[in-house]
Amino acid sequence: MKKLVLSLVLFAQLGFAMADNKTPTMAVQVRNNNVKMFQQAGTSTPIIETITIADRVELIRKWNNHWALVKVNDKVGYVLFSELTNLKSQPQSRALATR
Repeated sequence: MKKLVLSLVLFAQLGFAMADNKTPTMAVQVRNNNVKMFQQAGTSTPIIETITIADRVELIRKWNNHWALVKVNDKVGYVLFSELTNLKSQPQSRALATR
């Protein structure tokens, strides 16, 4: 009986470990506003979303030399790789000290 319970516990732990989604992504942003995200890697496929600079873009992986698989607003699609750039930090406003 103990072996059966121990086996069930080990299988449950294995199931939880495999269910964890640890797909590494990288935060990037688009170079321009109104960048189109396509359903497949090609401009003749339907447009899923139009991305702006303010949108949070997660690079899942580079598909080939021209296309990247990205996630934006819980939607996954393809963007021209040339339209992506590293995440730029937002300029911080500096408050002047008052005397």
